[in-house]
Amino acid sequence: MSDYTVDTLANGVRLVTVPMPHLHAVELVCYVAVGGRNEPSELSGISHFLEHMLFRGTTEYTSSVELERAFEAIGGAVNASTDAETTCFHSRLHPDYLAEGLALFASMLRRPLFKDIDVEQRIILEEAREDYNEQGLQINLDNLMANLFWSDHPLGKSLIGTPETLARIDRPTLDAYYRRWYVPENLVICACGQVDRNDLRQLVEKEFADWQGRLAENVLPAPEVTHSGPESCWVFDSDSQVALQLAFPLAGRKDPRILPLRVLRRLLSWGGGARLPLRLREELGLTYAVEANCSLLDDTGYLAIDLSVAPDNLQQAVAELLKVLVELREQPIPAEELNVVLRSYLFDLDFSRDHNEAMAVRYGWGLQSDYLRTLERDHSELRQVTAKQLQQLAGELFTAAGIKLVVVGPWNECDQQAVEILLAEFPLNSPGSSCTENS
Repeated sequence: MSDYTVDTLANGVRLVTVPMPHLHAVELVCYVAVGGRNEPSELSGISHFLEHMLFRGTTEYTSSVELERAFEAIGGAVNASTDAETTCFHSRLHPDYLAEGLALFASMLRRPLFKDIDVEQRIILEEAREDYNEQGLQINLDNLMANLFWSDHPLGKSLIGTPETLARIDRPTLDAYYRRWYVPENLVICACGQVDRNDLRQLVEKEFADWQGRLAENVLPAPEVTHSGPESCWVFDSDSQVALQLAFPLAGRKDPRILPLRVLRRLLSWGGGARLPLRLREELGLTYAVEANCSLLDDTGYLAIDLSVAPDNLQQAVAELLKVLVELREQPIPAEELNVVLRSYLFDLDFSRDHNEAMAVRYGWGLQSDYLRTLERDHSELRQVTAKQLQQLAGELFTAAGIKLVVVGPWNECDQQAVEILLAEFPLNSPGSSCTENS
């Protein structure tokens, strides 16, 4: 029996059913294929703004309080998020109230009132200010890194927007953006838990089958990321620590090396015995936490390593971090170490069968993002990952040609010069460039 099934309504709405009869809740998720990369530069942040506005009231529930109480009445805890490619609305609910849950989401997605735009602008502006310091400089590492990779593309802009772009969003602008992207063929509805496929389809047809609208435009392709050598961005901020993010470009989700890449990420930072926390924290005491993550989009992305250190430890931390990456390039991974990581990964795949949120991401987001991978496929491919394959991948990925670094905090010019020399001396080095912002 398959873990999931997919159905498509006549108007283009797609449904994913993931039966998990051992659970006592249903995770109901609506993925709309719109996010930061869809936005014109003058309206940066409008996808996230629109996500917020759908909670501001609908035809049936005229305030956010009424809407939230309606979800709570069926065991719900409604929430949402916006990323570069999708906007996700989700709630847990009691299995006996699937019909009511779908009706609530239909009300939000199809009949928003767009009330109190000025109030929501003020709220999101406060959220946006968290990314700036007292001098008005951008200090969010993810935003700064995205701008390094895609400076002249929507992917390089903040998902929240800026005070200037938020001020341009009025009712007609919001309504036009909503009508452009919130259309049936741009929606995936996923239900995971005690749910029957036929029941779900009938309920979705009741709420969404008469919804009309066509997708009128395509997504702007990602720009080609240059590989001309190390690039860095340094922002001075009066803090007690220096935060840094080191990143390398990736080809996107369609890259056949993605699963080995995820294994490589686990070798770097998954658990206390992984290489980065073992070296930087346990052996040298340079940081409290270090983490590697993959930011994967359809056609581009990057692997990023994040950590924070005392200013006096910045140079040593970067040097040791680069040494760990060089070791992965140049030395075979011991069989015991690889087996531990693969076994842990396989365990996590099995554990995910007990979490309907994880299944919603795997199959619902997977369908929406054209990246639907079954658990069986991941199990099979993981067992084929070899130490030689990972060493080759590390050699292709960890090079000075594509390396990018963002540093935020109380650094000094000597730190900057020393760190940039370290980057230039990294394997396959080539001339780099740097941008600096000071308060």
